[in-house]
Amino acid sequence: MKRTSGLIGLGLLAMFLLSCGGAQKVRKAPSPVDSPQVHYDRGKTLLAQGNLDEALFEFKRASSLDAKFAPAYEGMAWVYLRQGDLKSAETYAHRALDLDGKWVLARLALARVFAERGKYDKAIDMARDALKDIPKSSVPDKKRAQVEAYLALGDIYKKADQYDQAQKSYMQVLEIEPTNQQADQAIKALADYKRAVSGQRPELRKIAAKERITRAEVAVLFVLELPLEKIFRQAPNPQQAGFRPPGKPVMGRRQQAAESPVLPPDVPEDHWARSFIEEALEKGVMELYPDGTFRPDQEVTRAEFAQLIVKFLVRYWNDPGLETRFFGATSPFADVNRTSPIFNAVMVVSSRNIIPGFDDGTFRPLAPVSGTEALNVIRRLKSQL
Repeated sequence: MKRTSGLIGLGLLAMFLLSCGGAQKVRKAPSPVDSPQVHYDRGKTLLAQGNLDEALFEFKRASSLDAKFAPAYEGMAWVYLRQGDLKSAETYAHRALDLDGKWVLARLALARVFAERGKYDKAIDMARDALKDIPKSSVPDKKRAQVEAYLALGDIYKKADQYDQAQKSYMQVLEIEPTNQQADQAIKALADYKRAVSGQRPELRKIAAKERITRAEVAVLFVLELPLEKIFRQAPNPQQAGFRPPGKPVMGRRQQAAESPVLPPDVPEDHWARSFIEEALEKGVMELYPDGTFRPDQEVTRAEFAQLIVKFLVRYWNDPGLETRFFGATSPFADVNRTSPIFNAVMVVSSRNIIPGFDDGTFRPLAPVSGTEALNVIRRLKSQL
């Protein structure tokens, strides 16, 4: 009995130490600027830039100096949220609130978690309450907190398909900070999103909300959104096709496809997108890599998407010349050299406004393709067929 009581006591002590951060060894700062607040602020800057790994590193450095520093855990919650780890995001948001119940930014992170789970009403109520409580919160920069709250509320409204409310929330940010780039970009992204989901089936509306799409999802979009069966006859056996950059000529005659194409080794029979991948390969609008894999879970970059669109156009118009159309031309993009193997594909899609460049004179070839961008690209492509 005494042994049991002792074990219970040790368990309670461990829980107490964990709850107050005592289980985490606190390091000594070697410099005055090696402080929790400095690391937190730096983490927030990196988070806004999309540098999630470095942001997480900074938030962890903040907590390593002060295990009871609530903002550090709020920052971690945002990183995990952006990474799609909702469980960890919720855990760290709650940890921040346990340490400081008036740290409203953690409530905003929690609201976003609920929105990602489809609990929009609860998410909206929580975000609104957090916004209302900012004046009496422990957040020192109330103006910045209002900006973050309206941005989060706008994102939640957007996910809930309440576009007018989302627009109003983003506009509120510009009233507070007229030069806020995040709000300006959010308003433009909202307009793109509305175009992408207009008239789309529910599944594709969910795709539009994704920040990054995979090769498997591109195969699904091609098969669902483009009339491949009506346009193309069967392409070469996908086992004999290989990924090649734009501009590389096809040598020799096409070989006839096998009646029952063999699946790539990394696409199992029970893969959720198996039939879509098969058709995309059969019709020749997607290819395997030289090692014979399809890499269904690999994220698609703007450069690769440009190559896939050009491949489609070459087959649609039966115009192999498209693969060398811009050889020798001058590049209008600061980040795409004219000698790059992706140059021709980038020029084909950008000159036709299928995948346009950005206002700053870049194409950002290595940037991921979002679901919204993919759907709008296919919409523009179909309008030119």
